[in-house]
Amino acid sequence: MKRFLKLLMLLPFICLHLTGCSDRENFQEEVNRRKVSVKVYEVSRGTLTSYLHVTGTTLPLEEAKIGSKVEGTIQEILVDEGDLIKKGQVLIRLEPKDFLLDIDRTKAALKTARAELERARYDLEQKSEDWRRLSALYEKRAISKHRYDSMKAAFSIAKAKVKSCRSQIKERKAELKLAEKRYQDSVVKAPFNGVVTKKMLHEGEVSSLWAYNWETLEVMNLSKIKVECDVSEKRKSRLREGMETHIEVDAYPEERFKGKITTINPMVDPLQRTFRVKILIPNPEYRLTAGMFARIKIVLDVKEGILIIPEKEIVERPDGHFVFVVQDGVATRRKISPGIKEGKWVEVTEGLKEGEMIVVEGSHRLQDGYQVATQPIMEH
Repeated sequence: MKRFLKLLMLLPFICLHLTGCSDRENFQEEVNRRKVSVKVYEVSRGTLTSYLHVTGTTLPLEEAKIGSKVEGTIQEILVDEGDLIKKGQVLIRLEPKDFLLDIDRTKAALKTARAELERARYDLEQKSEDWRRLSALYEKRAISKHRYDSMKAAFSIAKAKVKSCRSQIKERKAELKLAEKRYQDSVVKAPFNGVVTKKMLHEGEVSSLWAYNWETLEVMNLSKIKVECDVSEKRKSRLREGMETHIEVDAYPEERFKGKITTINPMVDPLQRTFRVKILIPNPEYRLTAGMFARIKIVLDVKEGILIIPEKEIVERPDGHFVFVVQDGVATRRKISPGIKEGKWVEVTEGLKEGEMIVVEGSHRLQDGYQVATQPIMEH
């Protein structure tokens, strides 16, 4: 009787368990009968480019702060900020009066020195003639030694005077050359083709190199733009001079500017563990300028004719990367080996064949062996 009563008490639970099992089996059968709608992509071949992404700041090809090398009052500045300039173009003039007066003074001193030389030469000729005449008389014992010695001393003084006058002329010529150079330096010319980016002094101010107040204009050569960026030492073996780069700046968000690596600094910063790379970008229309934030993509590798698929439905797990492959209406999970990436595309080096169909939308609803209804899409 007791066993019978226990059986009656357990009967509802046994029925509930049997009913649950039946429902799960029916649900599984229903899932198997239904086809999951997914979008698929046919594995194809294409070209991908592998990039190294770095950032940097744009710099001018050349830049200089220019002003007069001599002290003087600025008479005129012939350019303004933003003006394009050519090499050799006159940019600044100082007041010329003092420089011209200095040239006139040294010319007058040179003229005087030349006149002194002519008088000294004439005197030397006279003393030379007297010296030859008295020397002949002295050999004949016709004059005294005292008179002979006096003439000899006068002749030596005359020669020294000519030599001194020649030295004076040389000095006056050097002074004139310096005065003319100072006058030339009072006119400042452009050292290279470029653009005026800053004006520090104005007309009427005194330009003085000794007072550290000589920088008048800042000019830059923007025909080409340099970009310097720091790259991890891990990438050093991958880079070489001449490699192509693509540069993006905020001023032109829809454009990419091309450049090339010109310099790779062999020294690695021991603190940052980076090395400096310099890139040169043609800029004939002066669209780029200095100080822009640049996003740089260095082209490391270009692969053609490789298998590529969209990256968005690749499942990454601890044991590898997986996609669902559809064959005869059945989805099967398959392990793949991805390669380089570019944007939303990724190379597949192992696991897939050209022409196979993979799920690119709806894989989150799938399990291995599910039947699917496919809708092809053309991604590439």
